[in-house]
Amino acid sequence: MEKEKRVLPKWLEKTQHNSWEPEIFISGIVLFGLLQIPEYLDQFRFYFQREIYGFTTDIDNFVAVLITGIQWLTFGLVLHLFFRGIWIGLVGLSYVFPNGINKDSLKYKGKFQNRIDKIPDFTNQIIKLEKISSSIFSISYFLFMSILGGYAFFLTTIIGPIYLFFNFSPYSFSDLFTNPAIQTAINSYAYFVLGLGLIYMLDFLLLGFIKKSRYLSKIYYPLYKAVSFLTFSTLYRNIYYILISNFKKWKVILFIAFFIVITFFLASFHADGSSASYQFSQLEFYGTTTGHQLRASAYENFDGPFTGQRASIQSDIVKDDFLRLFVTHLSFFDDSVSTQCNYRELESQYETDSLKLACLSSFYQVQINDSSYNGLTWKFHYHSKSKHRGIITYIDIEDLGRGLHHLNIGLSNWRNKTYQEIPFYKE
Repeated sequence: MEKEKRVLPKWLEKTQHNSWEPEIFISGIVLFGLLQIPEYLDQFRFYFQREIYGFTTDIDNFVAVLITGIQWLTFGLVLHLFFRGIWIGLVGLSYVFPNGINKDSLKYKGKFQNRIDKIPDFTNQIIKLEKISSSIFSISYFLFMSILGGYAFFLTTIIGPIYLFFNFSPYSFSDLFTNPAIQTAINSYAYFVLGLGLIYMLDFLLLGFIKKSRYLSKIYYPLYKAVSFLTFSTLYRNIYYILISNFKKWKVILFIAFFIVITFFLASFHADGSSASYQFSQLEFYGTTTGHQLRASAYENFDGPFTGQRASIQSDIVKDDFLRLFVTHLSFFDDSVSTQCNYRELESQYETDSLKLACLSSFYQVQINDSSYNGLTWKFHYHSKSKHRGIITYIDIEDLGRGLHHLNIGLSNWRNKTYQEIPFYKE
Protein backbone atom coordinates (compact mmCIF):
# COMPACT_ATOMS: atom_id res chain seq x y z
CA MET A 1 0.00 0.00 0.00
CA GLU A 2 1.51 3.33 -1.07
CA LYS A 3 2.11 5.75 1.75
CA GLU A 4 -0.16 8.78 1.59
CA LYS A 5 1.73 12.01 1.02
CA ARG A 6 1.09 14.78 3.53
CA VAL A 7 -0.25 18.02 2.17
CA LEU A 8 1.40 20.96 3.91
CA PRO A 9 -0.34 24.32 4.37
CA LYS A 10 1.02 26.94 1.99
CA TRP A 11 2.20 29.19 4.85
CA LEU A 12 4.23 26.32 6.33
CA GLU A 13 5.71 25.41 2.98
CA LYS A 14 6.69 29.04 2.42
CA THR A 15 8.22 29.23 5.91
CA GLN A 16 10.24 26.06 5.29
CA HIS A 17 11.63 27.45 2.04
CA ASN A 18 12.60 30.74 3.71
CA SER A 19 13.74 29.32 7.05
CA TRP A 20 17.28 30.54 6.41
CA GLU A 21 16.20 34.15 7.02
CA PRO A 22 15.12 33.77 10.68
CA GLU A 23 17.95 31.27 11.25
CA ILE A 24 20.65 33.78 10.28
CA PHE A 25 18.93 36.60 12.15
CA ILE A 26 18.51 34.56 15.34
CA SER A 27 22.07 33.15 15.14
CA GLY A 28 23.58 36.63 14.79
CA ILE A 29 21.55 38.22 17.59
CA VAL A 30 21.93 35.29 19.99
CA LEU A 31 25.67 35.01 19.35
CA PHE A 32 26.13 38.64 20.33
CA GLY A 33 24.54 37.94 23.71
CA LEU A 34 26.09 34.51 24.27
CA LEU A 35 29.63 35.84 23.97
CA GLN A 36 28.98 38.20 26.90
CA ILE A 37 26.97 35.96 29.23
CA PRO A 38 29.90 33.87 30.65
CA GLU A 39 31.49 37.02 32.09
CA TYR A 40 28.25 37.96 33.87
CA LEU A 41 27.85 34.41 35.15
CA ASP A 42 31.34 34.55 36.67
CA GLN A 43 30.43 37.85 38.34
CA PHE A 44 27.28 36.23 39.73
CA ARG A 45 29.35 33.31 41.06
CA PHE A 46 31.81 35.65 42.78
CA TYR A 47 28.95 37.67 44.27
CA PHE A 48 27.28 34.51 45.58
CA GLN A 49 30.51 33.25 47.14
CA ARG A 50 31.33 36.67 48.54
CA GLU A 51 27.98 37.54 50.07
CA ILE A 52 26.22 34.26 50.75
CA TYR A 53 27.98 30.93 50.73
CA GLY A 54 31.71 30.95 50.17
CA PHE A 55 32.38 27.24 50.75
CA THR A 56 29.86 25.55 48.49
CA THR A 57 30.71 24.01 45.13
CA ASP A 58 27.04 23.95 44.09
CA ILE A 59 27.19 27.46 42.65
CA ASP A 60 30.42 26.55 40.85
CA ASN A 61 28.72 23.53 39.31
CA PHE A 62 25.64 25.54 38.34
CA VAL A 63 27.65 28.25 36.61
CA ALA A 64 29.92 25.64 35.01
CA VAL A 65 26.91 23.82 33.52
CA LEU A 66 25.44 27.06 32.16
CA ILE A 67 28.75 28.16 30.63
CA THR A 68 29.24 24.70 29.09
CA GLY A 69 25.76 24.79 27.56
CA ILE A 70 26.37 28.29 26.24
CA GLN A 71 29.67 27.19 24.70
CA TRP A 72 27.97 24.33 22.89
CA LEU A 73 25.27 26.68 21.65
CA THR A 74 27.85 29.27 20.59
CA PHE A 75 29.89 26.67 18.74
CA GLY A 76 26.78 25.39 16.95
CA LEU A 77 25.61 28.86 15.92
CA VAL A 78 29.08 29.82 14.65
CA LEU A 79 29.16 26.58 12.64
CA HIS A 80 25.66 27.32 11.38
CA LEU A 81 26.64 30.80 10.18
CA PHE A 82 29.75 29.34 8.52
CA PHE A 83 27.71 26.87 6.44
CA ARG A 84 25.03 29.47 5.77
CA GLY A 85 27.75 31.75 4.43
CA ILE A 86 28.82 29.06 1.95
CA TRP A 87 25.17 28.44 1.11
CA ILE A 88 24.50 32.11 0.37
CA GLY A 89 27.63 32.24 -1.76
CA LEU A 90 26.46 29.30 -3.87
CA VAL A 91 22.96 30.75 -4.21
CA GLY A 92 24.47 33.98 -5.52
CA LEU A 93 26.77 32.17 -7.94
CA SER A 94 23.90 30.03 -9.19
CA TYR A 95 22.15 33.25 -10.26
CA VAL A 96 25.24 34.77 -11.91
CA PHE A 97 26.44 31.49 -13.49
CA PRO A 98 23.36 29.27 -13.85
CA ASN A 99 25.30 26.63 -15.87
CA GLY A 100 27.79 26.10 -13.04
CA ILE A 101 31.33 24.95 -13.84
CA ASN A 102 32.42 25.44 -17.48
CA LYS A 103 34.25 22.14 -17.92
CA ASP A 104 35.20 22.84 -21.53
CA SER A 105 37.05 25.98 -20.47
CA LEU A 106 39.12 24.12 -17.88
CA LYS A 107 40.35 21.43 -20.30
CA TYR A 108 41.56 19.19 -17.45
CA LYS A 109 42.76 15.67 -18.26
CA GLY A 110 42.68 12.27 -16.63
CA LYS A 111 41.90 12.04 -12.92
CA PHE A 112 41.60 15.82 -12.58
CA GLN A 113 38.73 15.79 -15.09
CA ASN A 114 37.14 12.92 -13.20
CA ARG A 115 37.21 14.94 -9.97
CA ILE A 116 35.52 17.85 -11.71
CA ASP A 117 32.86 15.50 -13.09
CA LYS A 118 32.08 14.26 -9.58
CA ILE A 119 31.36 17.75 -8.22
CA PRO A 120 27.55 18.06 -7.77
CA ASP A 121 25.70 20.77 -9.62
CA PHE A 122 24.59 24.00 -7.92
CA THR A 123 21.15 22.71 -7.05
CA ASN A 124 22.35 19.58 -5.26
CA GLN A 125 25.07 21.48 -3.38
CA ILE A 126 22.62 24.15 -2.26
CA ILE A 127 20.06 21.56 -1.11
CA LYS A 128 22.73 19.63 0.80
CA LEU A 129 24.05 22.76 2.52
CA GLU A 130 20.47 23.76 3.33
CA LYS A 131 19.95 20.46 5.15
CA ILE A 132 23.28 20.72 6.97
CA SER A 133 22.67 24.32 8.09
CA SER A 134 19.13 23.71 9.33
CA SER A 135 20.21 20.52 11.12
CA ILE A 136 23.09 22.30 12.90
CA PHE A 137 20.74 25.06 14.01
CA SER A 138 18.32 22.55 15.56
CA ILE A 139 21.04 20.35 17.06
CA SER A 140 22.65 23.37 18.75
CA TYR A 141 19.39 24.11 20.56
CA PHE A 142 18.96 20.42 21.39
CA LEU A 143 22.45 20.16 22.97
CA PHE A 144 21.93 23.33 25.00
CA MET A 145 18.58 22.20 26.38
CA SER A 146 19.91 18.69 27.09
CA ILE A 147 22.63 20.13 29.32
CA LEU A 148 20.18 22.38 31.17
CA GLY A 149 17.72 19.51 31.50
CA GLY A 150 20.39 17.22 32.96
CA TYR A 151 21.33 19.77 35.60
CA ALA A 152 17.67 20.50 36.34
CA PHE A 153 17.22 16.81 37.20
CA PHE A 154 20.26 16.91 39.49
CA LEU A 155 19.04 20.13 41.12
CA THR A 156 15.44 19.06 41.75
CA THR A 157 16.13 15.50 42.89
CA ILE A 158 19.36 15.81 44.92
CA ILE A 159 20.51 19.33 45.76
CA GLY A 160 17.03 20.77 46.38
CA PRO A 161 15.73 17.98 48.66
CA ILE A 162 18.96 17.90 50.69
CA TYR A 163 18.82 21.66 51.25
CA LEU A 164 15.16 21.46 52.24
CA PHE A 165 15.90 18.58 54.63
CA PHE A 166 18.55 20.55 56.53
CA ASN A 167 16.50 23.75 56.55
CA PHE A 168 13.30 22.18 57.89
CA SER A 169 14.71 19.44 60.13
CA PRO A 170 16.49 19.71 63.50
CA TYR A 171 19.75 18.72 61.79
CA SER A 172 22.32 21.15 60.36
CA PHE A 173 24.79 20.88 57.50
CA SER A 174 27.59 20.14 59.94
CA ASP A 175 25.76 16.88 60.85
CA LEU A 176 26.47 15.70 57.32
CA PHE A 177 30.13 15.44 58.31
CA THR A 178 29.83 14.48 61.96
CA ASN A 179 26.77 12.20 62.12
CA PRO A 180 27.41 8.81 60.40
CA ALA A 181 23.69 7.95 60.25
CA ILE A 182 22.80 11.19 58.46
CA GLN A 183 25.78 10.81 56.15
CA THR A 184 24.78 7.23 55.24
CA ALA A 185 21.14 8.21 54.62
CA ILE A 186 22.04 11.18 52.41
CA ASN A 187 24.61 9.18 50.43
CA SER A 188 22.19 6.29 49.92
CA TYR A 189 19.50 8.62 48.67
CA ALA A 190 21.93 10.43 46.33
CA TYR A 191 23.26 7.17 44.86
CA PHE A 192 19.72 5.85 44.34
CA VAL A 193 18.64 8.97 42.44
CA LEU A 194 21.85 9.03 40.41
CA GLY A 195 21.25 5.39 39.53
CA LEU A 196 17.82 6.23 38.15
CA GLY A 197 19.30 9.13 36.21
CA LEU A 198 22.00 6.84 34.83
CA ILE A 199 19.36 4.42 33.52
CA TYR A 200 17.62 7.30 31.74
CA MET A 201 20.92 8.56 30.28
CA LEU A 202 21.81 5.04 29.10
CA ASP A 203 18.50 4.78 27.30
CA PHE A 204 19.13 8.23 25.82
CA LEU A 205 22.60 7.20 24.62
CA LEU A 206 21.43 3.87 23.16
CA LEU A 207 18.59 5.55 21.23
CA GLY A 208 15.72 4.13 23.28
CA PHE A 209 17.06 0.60 23.76
CA ILE A 210 14.91 0.04 26.86
CA LYS A 211 11.78 1.32 25.06
CA LYS A 212 12.15 -1.50 22.53
CA SER A 213 11.90 -4.21 25.19
CA ARG A 214 8.39 -5.60 25.59
CA TYR A 215 8.69 -6.08 29.36
CA LEU A 216 11.30 -3.56 30.42
CA SER A 217 9.44 -0.75 28.65
CA LYS A 218 6.46 -1.17 31.00
CA ILE A 219 8.69 -0.92 34.09
CA TYR A 220 10.71 1.91 32.61
CA TYR A 221 7.73 4.05 31.52
CA PRO A 222 6.96 5.69 34.94
CA LEU A 223 10.66 6.58 35.36
CA TYR A 224 10.76 7.94 31.81
CA LYS A 225 7.73 10.17 32.43
CA ALA A 226 9.10 11.51 35.72
CA VAL A 227 12.61 12.23 34.42
CA SER A 228 11.22 13.71 31.20
CA PHE A 229 9.18 16.15 33.26
CA LEU A 230 12.13 17.12 35.46
CA THR A 231 14.48 17.61 32.49
CA PHE A 232 11.97 19.66 30.41
CA SER A 233 12.45 17.16 27.57
CA THR A 234 9.10 18.15 26.02
CA LEU A 235 10.89 21.25 24.70
CA TYR A 236 13.48 19.30 22.72
CA ARG A 237 12.35 15.65 22.56
CA ASN A 238 11.03 15.93 18.98
CA ILE A 239 14.46 17.00 17.71
CA TYR A 240 16.00 13.94 19.37
CA TYR A 241 13.52 11.53 17.78
CA ILE A 242 13.89 13.16 14.36
CA LEU A 243 17.68 12.81 14.53
CA ILE A 244 17.76 9.17 15.68
CA SER A 245 15.15 8.12 13.11
CA ASN A 246 16.74 9.82 10.09
CA PHE A 247 20.48 9.35 10.63
CA LYS A 248 22.48 6.14 10.85
CA LYS A 249 22.26 4.72 14.36
CA TRP A 250 26.01 4.28 14.91
CA LYS A 251 26.68 7.88 13.89
CA VAL A 252 24.08 9.20 16.34
CA ILE A 253 25.41 7.04 19.20
CA LEU A 254 28.98 8.12 18.47
CA PHE A 255 27.94 11.77 18.38
CA ILE A 256 25.94 11.58 21.65
CA ALA A 257 28.82 9.76 23.40
CA PHE A 258 31.24 12.42 22.17
CA PHE A 259 28.87 15.14 23.34
CA ILE A 260 28.53 13.62 26.85
CA VAL A 261 32.29 13.15 27.31
CA ILE A 262 33.17 16.67 26.12
CA THR A 263 30.37 18.17 28.22
CA PHE A 264 31.62 16.50 31.41
CA PHE A 265 35.16 17.64 30.64
CA LEU A 266 34.13 21.25 29.99
CA ALA A 267 31.84 21.40 33.03
CA SER A 268 34.54 20.06 35.37
CA PHE A 269 37.04 22.47 33.82
CA HIS A 270 34.80 25.47 34.49
CA ALA A 271 33.79 24.22 37.96
CA ASP A 272 37.42 24.12 39.03
CA GLY A 273 37.70 27.82 38.28
CA SER A 274 41.32 27.35 37.27
CA SER A 275 42.89 29.10 34.34
CA ALA A 276 43.70 27.23 31.16
CA SER A 277 47.41 27.84 31.74
CA TYR A 278 47.17 25.81 34.97
CA GLN A 279 44.87 23.11 33.61
CA PHE A 280 47.15 22.35 30.67
CA SER A 281 50.45 23.00 32.42
CA GLN A 282 53.18 20.36 32.17
CA LEU A 283 54.27 21.02 35.76
CA GLU A 284 53.82 17.97 37.96
CA PHE A 285 55.24 19.42 41.16
CA TYR A 286 52.73 22.18 41.79
CA GLY A 287 49.83 22.34 44.22
CA THR A 288 47.00 24.64 45.31
CA THR A 289 45.92 23.19 48.66
CA THR A 290 45.50 25.38 51.74
CA GLY A 291 48.67 25.68 53.79
CA HIS A 292 50.95 24.98 50.85
CA GLN A 293 50.28 28.00 48.67
CA LEU A 294 50.79 31.73 49.10
CA ARG A 295 47.53 33.28 47.89
CA ALA A 296 47.66 36.75 46.36
CA SER A 297 44.29 37.68 47.90
CA ALA A 298 45.83 37.40 51.40
CA TYR A 299 48.18 40.36 50.91
CA GLU A 300 47.18 43.98 50.32
CA ASN A 301 50.47 44.80 48.57
CA PHE A 302 49.73 42.26 45.83
CA ASP A 303 47.64 43.09 42.78
CA GLY A 304 45.17 40.30 43.41
CA PRO A 305 42.88 38.90 42.19
CA PHE A 306 40.90 39.38 45.41
CA THR A 307 37.86 37.32 44.38
CA GLY A 308 37.18 34.59 46.93
CA GLN A 309 39.18 36.44 49.58
CA ARG A 310 38.84 35.08 53.13
CA ALA A 311 41.38 37.15 55.05
CA SER A 312 44.27 39.50 54.32
CA ILE A 313 47.14 41.41 55.95
CA GLN A 314 49.02 44.46 54.72
CA SER A 315 51.98 42.64 53.16
CA ASP A 316 53.79 39.34 52.83
CA ILE A 317 56.94 41.05 54.17
CA VAL A 318 55.98 42.96 57.33
CA LYS A 319 58.21 45.83 58.41
CA ASP A 320 55.74 47.13 61.00
CA ASP A 321 55.26 46.01 64.60
CA PHE A 322 51.61 45.24 63.93
CA LEU A 323 49.44 43.25 61.54
CA ARG A 324 46.38 44.83 59.97
CA LEU A 325 44.09 41.81 59.66
CA PHE A 326 40.88 41.85 57.61
CA VAL A 327 38.54 38.83 57.79
CA THR A 328 35.70 38.28 55.33
CA HIS A 329 32.39 37.35 56.92
CA LEU A 330 29.84 35.26 55.02
CA SER A 331 26.12 35.22 55.68
CA PHE A 332 26.33 31.43 55.76
CA PHE A 333 28.16 31.72 59.10
CA ASP A 334 25.42 33.84 60.71
CA ASP A 335 23.50 30.92 62.23
CA SER A 336 26.64 29.46 63.79
CA VAL A 337 27.70 32.86 65.15
CA SER A 338 24.24 33.51 66.57
CA THR A 339 24.04 30.08 68.21
CA GLN A 340 27.46 30.32 69.79
CA CYS A 341 26.97 33.68 71.50
CA ASN A 342 23.21 33.38 72.22
CA TYR A 343 22.62 36.44 70.09
CA ARG A 344 18.81 36.18 70.07
CA GLU A 345 18.65 36.11 73.87
CA LEU A 346 21.10 38.99 74.34
CA GLU A 347 19.84 41.14 71.45
CA SER A 348 17.48 43.21 73.58
CA GLN A 349 20.05 43.80 76.36
CA TYR A 350 22.99 45.26 74.44
CA GLU A 351 23.65 47.75 71.66
CA THR A 352 23.24 45.87 68.39
CA ASP A 353 26.54 46.54 66.61
CA SER A 354 28.60 46.07 69.79
CA LEU A 355 26.94 42.72 70.38
CA LYS A 356 27.52 41.66 66.77
CA LEU A 357 31.22 42.51 67.01
CA ALA A 358 31.50 40.63 70.30
CA CYS A 359 29.89 37.58 68.71
CA LEU A 360 32.15 37.73 65.66
CA SER A 361 35.29 38.15 67.80
CA SER A 362 34.43 34.96 69.65
CA PHE A 363 33.69 33.10 66.41
CA TYR A 364 36.91 33.96 64.56
CA GLN A 365 39.98 32.63 66.37
CA VAL A 366 43.37 34.21 65.62
CA GLN A 367 46.64 32.39 66.14
CA ILE A 368 50.24 33.21 65.17
CA ASN A 369 52.51 30.19 65.21
CA ASP A 370 51.43 28.46 68.46
CA SER A 371 50.16 31.55 70.30
CA SER A 372 46.47 32.52 70.47
CA TYR A 373 45.44 36.18 70.36
CA ASN A 374 42.28 36.81 72.36
CA GLY A 375 40.58 40.06 73.29
CA LEU A 376 41.31 41.76 69.96
CA THR A 377 39.37 44.93 69.13
CA TRP A 378 37.42 44.47 65.91
CA LYS A 379 35.63 46.95 63.65
CA PHE A 380 33.35 46.41 60.69
CA HIS A 381 35.09 47.03 57.37
CA TYR A 382 34.30 47.02 53.65
CA HIS A 383 37.23 45.86 51.54
CA SER A 384 37.40 48.18 48.53
CA LYS A 385 39.42 45.78 46.36
CA SER A 386 37.57 42.51 46.91
CA LYS A 387 34.16 44.14 47.62
CA HIS A 388 33.87 41.86 50.66
CA ARG A 389 32.30 42.89 53.93
CA GLY A 390 33.84 41.75 57.17
CA ILE A 391 35.77 42.83 60.25
CA ILE A 392 39.23 44.33 60.75
CA THR A 393 41.65 44.45 63.69
CA TYR A 394 45.27 45.33 64.50
CA ILE A 395 47.57 42.77 66.12
CA ASP A 396 50.69 43.75 68.07
CA ILE A 397 53.65 41.65 66.82
CA GLU A 398 56.49 43.69 68.32
CA ASP A 399 57.70 40.64 70.27
CA LEU A 400 57.90 38.44 67.16
CA GLY A 401 61.42 37.78 65.96
CA ARG A 402 62.76 38.23 62.46
CA GLY A 403 61.80 35.40 60.12
CA LEU A 404 58.87 33.43 58.72
CA HIS A 405 55.65 33.20 60.77
CA HIS A 406 52.23 31.69 60.19
CA LEU A 407 48.97 33.49 60.91
CA ASN A 408 45.96 31.21 61.23
CA ILE A 409 42.31 32.34 61.31
CA GLY A 410 40.08 29.59 62.65
CA LEU A 411 36.34 29.12 63.16
CA SER A 412 35.33 28.13 66.68
CA ASN A 413 31.90 26.73 65.88
CA TRP A 414 32.50 25.10 62.53
CA ARG A 415 33.50 21.73 61.16
CA ASN A 416 36.52 23.23 59.38
CA LYS A 417 38.60 24.87 62.09
CA THR A 418 40.96 26.62 59.65
CA TYR A 419 39.39 29.45 57.70
CA GLN A 420 42.56 30.98 56.28
CA GLU A 421 46.28 30.43 56.78
CA ILE A 422 48.59 33.35 55.94
CA PRO A 423 52.38 33.03 56.06
CA PHE A 424 54.36 36.27 56.40
CA TYR A 425 57.97 37.29 56.92
CA LYS A 426 58.82 39.86 59.57
CA GLU A 427 61.89 41.98 59.07
